[in-house]
Amino acid sequence: MRLALALSLLAAPAFADPPLTAEEFDALTQGRTMTWAEFGTVYGVEQYLPDRRVRWTVLGDDCKAGHWYADGPAICFQYEDDPLPDCWVITMNGSGMLARYTTNPPDAEPVVVEETTEPMACFGPEVGV
Repeated sequence: MRLALALSLLAAPAFADPPLTAEEFDALTQGRTMTWAEFGTVYGVEQYLPDRRVRWTVLGDDCKAGHWYADGPAICFQYEDDPLPDCWVITMNGSGMLARYTTNPPDAEPVVVEETTEPMACFGPEVGV
């Protein structure tokens, strides 16, 4: 079963819906693979694994191992090749999951995510890992 999820970027410090807790986020994502698209173009895929581990790839690049953690109201992703985390405030509303990137300008275009239970394909040297 596939479910389209809309992700929009940080618009204001106050949110109508409360941010998901780490436990809620884990329950919604673990065992799933999400395809990320912006401006109608898919640019990356992320697989959510046990113990808050993730596998991410920008399409056409190598897969990168990482993990996520809660930092206040944000869910932050730390990848093996990047010293700086990517942090999002994630909420749920009637149409799905909304994520607001904590460092983008408020007028940035939303990111769309399609969720599936299918495993992701890695394109780099760790294919099939």
